[in-house]
Amino acid sequence: MIEDFLLDDFDVGNILGKLSEFGAFSIRILIEDFRLCLLKEAESYIYRSEQEIVGRNDKIVIQQMSTFEEFPGNSKFYNLKIAFQALLEDCLKNLKPYPFHTRLLFNSMSLQRYEKGSIGITPHRDGFKYKNLISNFNIDGGGRFFTCTDRSGKGSCEIPFPPGSVLLMRAPGFLGSDERPFHYVSDIQGTRYVFGLRQKVPYD
Repeated sequence: MIEDFLLDDFDVGNILGKLSEFGAFSIRILIEDFRLCLLKEAESYIYRSEQEIVGRNDKIVIQQMSTFEEFPGNSKFYNLKIAFQALLEDCLKNLKPYPFHTRLLFNSMSLQRYEKGSIGITPHRDGFKYKNLISNFNIDGGGRFFTCTDRSGKGSCEIPFPPGSVLLMRAPGFLGSDERPFHYVSDIQGTRYVFGLRQKVPYD
């Protein structure tokens, strides 16, 4: 499955440096034929609409998207997870010190679908239950991804995230830090499919 990746620019040292400096980083990785196979599968699923307003008080997040998580055993998204996990393990095995608090192990998969004209999702941080590294693959669709410094969107910095790329974002456990970057998605220009890999750790 590694042959389904574009690896000419996949330099783990550079990636870790960008994550340390900016909190998130995007790189083109999916070969076009593989991306189109993933898109065909993504379009075949029935998605669950997410609650539009979540949180409360000063932590309200507004989102317009739907989600799919019940992947069948023969899903190509499992192949993507296994191949990307193997790629990262191979790149990280000789790094000292190891950049994550625990061994990186993706155990959570989800597809998000944003319809054309959706507001996307307002500034927020991913929960503490997600550790080490968050990996999102843009399977298809236009939209804009930003990091920022707070829930108001202050200090917004756009990170290009076109179809076929993976956006990596630090999570608690990266380089001994509990940092969780604020981020948001806006300007959805066409149906957008994003596949997420996360390392989910249950609360004690």
